[in-house]
Parts: sequence; C-alpha cells; structure tokens
Amino acid sequence: EAALWAILHRKRGHVNAEAILSGGGLLELYRTSCELDGREPQLTTPAEVTAAALAGEPYAAAVLEQFCTWLGRIAGDNVLTTGARGGVYVVGGIVPRFAEFFMRSGFSRSLRDKGDMSRYFDDIPVWLVTAEYPGLEGAGVALQQALEGTSAG
Repeated sequence: EAALWAILHRKRGHVNAEAILSGGGLLELYRTSCELDGREPQLTTPAEVTAAALAGEPYAAAVLEQFCTWLGRIAGDNVLTTGARGGVYVVGGIVPRFAEFFMRSGFSRSLRDKGDMSRYFDDIPVWLVTAEYPGLEGAGVALQQALEGTSAG
C-alpha cells in the first residue's frame, strides 16, 4: 500500500481520497498497481476493471479489494473526525455496481480497524445506498416538506 501511495503521489502530487475513491480513481488504482507490479494494463475503463473483478479475474479482484479497503479506512477516519454516531452511508455511482463484492470485501474491517478507537464503531451501522439518484430524491422530499409546511401556515 505504501508503494502504491508513493507512485500515486509521484504522479499526482497530493493524493486525495476523492480522486482515488471514484470510478476514475479505480482505473488509476488499477494502472498504478500494474505499474508497481511491472504488468501491462489490459483494462481501460472502470467498468472493465469491475467486470473483470466480478468475473473472478484475480488481479482485478485484488485491485477492487484494495479500493474497498481504502474506502473503509477513509470512511472510518471521517466517522472519528466528525464524531458521527448515526451511521455510515456509502453513496455514489460506483459501489452499488459491485454491491455483493463490497459486502464481502475488507471495507467493514478497515472501517473499524482504528486501534484503541475500534470499539467506537460497535454500534454504528453501515448502509449502502442503491437509489439511482439519491440526491435528487432527497431534494424532492425536502421540497415537498417545505411546500407542505408553507401551505399549512
């Protein structure tokens, strides 16, 4: 992992979670893993990496596992940073595409693996949001509630 990060840092300068924990980031992680291992990248899109992993191709599966592990670490750090207790919502376009893989991955372990602070996570639930447009649905509910509140007053 440190070697992966070092290559990413050399390529990008600052390595931020948003750049790596996305569709484009999955492809970047795959390409960087190939570079680290002296392999020629065969896959050219995030969808190809995901499809290969789900089809059981070991290298792509290892990259997807690394993606899930890093996502868990970042999410866990954010929980501790913000003092969140209500739960972790994994939202976005990429993870629902491999939900079953995600549920078996190292995400949960790495989310909670925080040394002395690990027990903080004992009662914190995790949800994978699979709605196609959760932001729009939430905005619609908020608008409806606002309109109902306005017309009632």
